[in-house]
Amino acid sequence: MRDRVRFAAGQEGISTDALIDALAGDISSAPVPSVRRTLAVSFAAGSVISALAMLALLGLRPDMAAALFTASFWIKLIFPLGLAVAGLMAVDRLGRPGAEADRGYGVGIAVAGSMALLASVQLITAPRDAIRSLLLGHTLDHCTALIMLLALPILAAGMYAMRQMAPTRLRLAGAAVGVTAGALSASIYAIACNETALPFVTLWYGAGIALTGVLGALLGPRLLRW
Repeated sequence: MRDRVRFAAGQEGISTDALIDALAGDISSAPVPSVRRTLAVSFAAGSVISALAMLALLGLRPDMAAALFTASFWIKLIFPLGLAVAGLMAVDRLGRPGAEADRGYGVGIAVAGSMALLASVQLITAPRDAIRSLLLGHTLDHCTALIMLLALPILAAGMYAMRQMAPTRLRLAGAAVGVTAGALSASIYAIACNETALPFVTLWYGAGIALTGVLGALLGPRLLRW
């Protein structure tokens, strides 16, 4: 499909609109289940590698059995998983020329906004001497960096999947892949991390996800160009 569009782009006198129309027609003819299967397999493979690396480096949190019965653990896990769903929705759309990813953006804003609201409530109701701990936790020195590190195999797999599609907004498509990779990585890291404060998770998990999105945006024009 890309070869055909490259050929069209080389024809003298073809307009940008005509090129986009040709590309859109080609991608729309591809079976949607096939495209989504490629995305699912690629992101799943990257996540498995990331999970194995997490287990090798950190292992499960020692109080996992008890943590499963706490609300803070599930909120901490649902937050990045919700952002991962939003990212996947955006990736699926941005891989198609001319498509908008408004639904993915909306889900992402709703998830981030809900988490920020919960974190704010916890901060407002906490004693003053607990606020610093709620914001900085005890793993600030490595939390964000580890989320980004564990995201790298997922980011690589996601970029591979996006290259099988036909993105036209390469920076935005790369950012969507990066946010998805960062969110999946944060979900994996949450299983090893014993931080429970929602302000900490919102800030520093959020930072890891956002920075991985920035990395994806920087790589997108280089890796997704065709």
